[in-house]
Amino acid sequence: MANPHYPTSTLERPAERLLKHFKISQVGNDTIRTYLQRGFSLAICCRDCPRVIEWTPPELERRFGARLDLRIADLALRLSCSGEGGCGRRDVAVFPHLYDLPWRWAESAQHGTDLDTD
Repeated sequence: MANPHYPTSTLERPAERLLKHFKISQVGNDTIRTYLQRGFSLAICCRDCPRVIEWTPPELERRFGARLDLRIADLALRLSCSGEGGCGRRDVAVFPHLYDLPWRWAESAQHGTDLDTD
């Protein structure tokens, strides 16, 4: 049951023209650590069907906590539209989405990590 005090995700599928022109090089050198520090979810969009998935910061930490320096671009190359509701294709686009719920990465709070703005 959804918490009535917090909105559901505001993640929406990007316009088809944006997905059509997506290139993995647009992701840059961001890593799992970067996304966690900035409070970003990883949005994953299949380019062959309407499926959109959001891996929230807690989910990213659960899945990749031991591989914080994994580049999002490298991860994206291994993703596919699989599982329940998936079409099985490997052509996906990824982008950051500011997580909608209050969340702060424990490592940032613990170490007082300041974000570099490059």
